[in-house]
Amino acid sequence: METVNEPEVTPPVVEPAGADPLTLAIQRMNSRTPEQILADRERILAKSRPPRPLPEGKTLEDVVCGTWPGDETDEEILEMLERLS
Repeated sequence: METVNEPEVTPPVVEPAGADPLTLAIQRMNSRTPEQILADRERILAKSRPPRPLPEGKTLEDVVCGTWPGDETDEEILEMLERLS
């Protein structure tokens, strides 16, 4: 019988009250080990749907920009994405 190595699970972290969720998420992402990153990537990709093809003559930017589900502007989204990179 083949044994499956389960990825190491990081214990939950108690977040300080009122802390910025994005900053906390970035800190958690940046504190992962290479093994945790690989395990997370594999887990996410295994659960993800295959990508849909873009409509003829469209770019990803064409189909995404201006269609956010919340009330954030494109500029606010781009600023948050910049913080993540």
